Amino acid sequence: MVPLLTSLAACGGANNRESTDSDANSRHNVLLISIDDMRDWVGFLDGYEGVVHTPNMDRLAAQGIGFTNAHTASPQCCPSRNAFFTGKRPSTTGLYENDVWWKAAHPDLVTLPQYFKNNGYYSAGAGKVFHHTPGHNPPVSWNEYQDQVFDDPWSFSQSSPTRYFLEYGYRGPMIPLPDWKPLHGMEEVSLPMDWGAIPGLDDHDYGDIRVVDYGRDFLSRKHDSPFFLALGIYKPHIPWHVPQKYFEMYPLDQVVLPEVMENDLDDVPAEGRRLARRRSRDFDAILKHGKWKEGVQAYLANISFVDDLVGDIIAALETSGYANNTIVVLWSDHGFHLGSKQTWHKWTLWEDVTRIPFIMKVPGLETAGSLCHQPVDMLNVYPTLISLCSLPPKEGLDGYDMTPLLHDPETAWPWPAITEYGPGQVAVRTMDWRYIRYSDGSEELYDRKKDPREWHNLASGSQYDDVLQEHRQWVPSAFADQAIKREEWFFDPCSYTFLHRTTGIFVDGNE
Repeated sequence: MVPLLTSLAACGGANNRESTDSDANSRHNVLLISIDDMRDWVGFLDGYEGVVHTPNMDRLAAQGIGFTNAHTASPQCCPSRNAFFTGKRPSTTGLYENDVWWKAAHPDLVTLPQYFKNNGYYSAGAGKVFHHTPGHNPPVSWNEYQDQVFDDPWSFSQSSPTRYFLEYGYRGPMIPLPDWKPLHGMEEVSLPMDWGAIPGLDDHDYGDIRVVDYGRDFLSRKHDSPFFLALGIYKPHIPWHVPQKYFEMYPLDQVVLPEVMENDLDDVPAEGRRLARRRSRDFDAILKHGKWKEGVQAYLANISFVDDLVGDIIAALETSGYANNTIVVLWSDHGFHLGSKQTWHKWTLWEDVTRIPFIMKVPGLETAGSLCHQPVDMLNVYPTLISLCSLPPKEGLDGYDMTPLLHDPETAWPWPAITEYGPGQVAVRTMDWRYIRYSDGSEELYDRKKDPREWHNLASGSQYDDVLQEHRQWVPSAFADQAIKREEWFFDPCSYTFLHRTTGIFVDGNE
């Protein structure tokens, strides 16, 4: 782990650069870095029990505030990102799953980049910022946007570009890929649960590197107004295809597997076990073929690949002249199980999936280099950025302004971190406890200090009634109905309009 002792000036370097017109502007720029499926296996979080190579994220935490108890709003890509960018919880919007288009369901919602755009910012983005289906990167949010460049030969095959254009709104150039088979030889796993370096693919052809190139180009240009720049990195989302050098950073004999308990799920309610088994067949196959270490190695390789990209983005900022006046926010949409709770992937309400890397670097922050251990969730980013950039307050947001924590990471913070997955299903994370309530009323309670792996469910113990009641109060009193699902809409990618197949409701995504 890299100690968080280096001063902001020593780490950043950019504070000695000449100011630009943007630096003179009274409002900060914003650089938002979104990462997909990145759990707490980052140096400054100590989430991995072995050695993980994340020097750039650790350095960024040393330049700002690293939040050690930060949690996602939902353990799935689309609802997590919808909550982050709308500032509203799934229980408020009904956006619980991947199969909804927020723009069709809520055409009047003003997202974070759109709010900045509406208030005089130049709004730009690239990669997976919102979810990558139509209706999740609507034109109204951006002055310019580069769609994600996928490099996955399975989900985004050259043999069916039209289908993926219609279904996912994918508009980028297809990357020529060789005809090859999965490297791990497990036919039982669900595509695209694959890993390895893509044979014959140049390092620069990996899609996420195109996102960095876009950011580098954007930051090299002169901007006459403050900007909101969002860069979305797809990895370590599956498939775990990155250059071979990243796999070589983690020899198999040095890979540390998650510690598990054989009967871990025995005291978990039926609904919790159902969520754990949702995609457990991949873990079953990985165990059957003796590939657990290879899978964990692949995930670690992807983490370090992402860390290098983060380093490239920050280096571009530091040499751009905008560093003195740019807020940097780094976050992940959720974590990832790698065998804990006898499962693989995400879609649960336990710590391994809800805890995420989250860093905020604010120019001139006197507390730079500190760690904040207070529980926070990603609903808080929207109001915090509004406050830091002196924009007009926005009514109706579900989160809270974290500016007090930036100025004093140990200040009193009365709100827990809340994660939701489906109507009625909530995890409440306080400083020392995790409480889970499922839709059927069943519960879990874990003492995080004594039981950091969440092996012992205490919800049935009468001696914890006060703790349970304290956490129950944070469960939303009502849950919105599931938003209209994607298959019920017809989407025209040329005009960016939505038509509901049954009701005839028409939504113009350009407005």
